[in-house]
Amino acid sequence: MNNEYRARDWINFILERCQFPDTQALKNHLDKAVFSEFCQCGCNSFKVLVPDFIKAIAVPGKYRVIFEANFNLAEAGKTLEILIFSGKSGMVEYIEIDCSGNNFPIPEIVEVVGEPFHVSASSALAL
Repeated sequence: MNNEYRARDWINFILERCQFPDTQALKNHLDKAVFSEFCQCGCNSFKVLVPDFIKAIAVPGKYRVIFEANFNLAEAGKTLEILIFSGKSGMVEYIEIDCSGNNFPIPEIVEVVGEPFHVSASSALAL
């Protein structure tokens, strides 16, 4: 079930495993954030509301993906994709967590194999 507890687990995973270019800046956003709108489609995506007194993590202007990390899962042929979006204010606004392009539900116990095979950081990051 996707909820605040699951979101907190994902935040820990993202900070420890995803190779975000400035983990401390991302941690500053996520430590003070409120999480809501937990998708129940089988993905583990959720909305993020960061207080406006935190420094923007991305160049303000538009809603966009600012970071992506993809992992292989232990179950053959399946992948885990994590995408972080910023809003028009430049704050983290949404975290999307999918299994194989959202073709499968996120397993209850996620078994990631190794490091991410794909990491992409947007040039819009204000780090």
